[in-house]
Amino acid sequence: MNYEALYEKLSPLGKNLKESVNLAGRLQKTILKDAENGNLADMKKTLVLLTDALTVLQERTRAYEEAANDFDTSDYFMSGDFTQQLLEACGEKGVDVQGDQGVYEMFPYKVRIVAEAQEVYMNRKKLPTFRPSYVAETIRASQEKLNRVVFRPAPFMAELAEAYETTCLKSGARFGSSQLLTKIYKNMVPMARARKEYDMQAFAFDLARLYEAGPEAWIAGKNDKRYTFGTSRDGKTGIRVLGKTGVETYISTLSAMNE
Repeated sequence: MNYEALYEKLSPLGKNLKESVNLAGRLQKTILKDAENGNLADMKKTLVLLTDALTVLQERTRAYEEAANDFDTSDYFMSGDFTQQLLEACGEKGVDVQGDQGVYEMFPYKVRIVAEAQEVYMNRKKLPTFRPSYVAETIRASQEKLNRVVFRPAPFMAELAEAYETTCLKSGARFGSSQLLTKIYKNMVPMARARKEYDMQAFAFDLARLYEAGPEAWIAGKNDKRYTFGTSRDGKTGIRVLGKTGVETYISTLSAMNE
């Protein structure tokens, strides 16, 4: 099954439907105008035309409905066709994809496919669509929108450094020790309510831009304290960041460097 095949079938039916709706609208306006002007003779003729137009509209609406109902959305998801076509669409649009089993990372977004319920989620947002190319385009456009936002490394690094210090204090670790970025994030955004607005994926996106800025941007504090990131081999302990050049890196810790 393929939604694009359904869309090709719906497109001409949709044009016919639009044509009938527009005709009915024009006739309705004429009837109201005739009523206002007292032109009963013309109004009665137009009413006949409207009745015929509504009959055609009903037929075209039924044809459109039948075509839509013939598409088995449950089978489309359960067979894996939707997922396969989504991955193909992402490849065509240059969207990097990691993951499997219905859970994918399309940095900085996570896409979850619930086949049993025929639902697609982009982070926590449910996307009301059965069209894979629409999902891929939504992600691509969202990524481009994020990349257009001006990022200032210094303020973000300052907040990150402050959260790092808090993490050290809470764990009783010495300043300079390596601290997990996941723990730093929780201290940076301590309120659960705030994490809904600034979730881990958004944090990872800002980390990626800071990491991309290079060591010269990893400085914070009154004494211009320098920090460094620790990397890991996979995403079990690290946060996957994807640079502008497409290079994949997993960063897991932050530490203050000894001068």
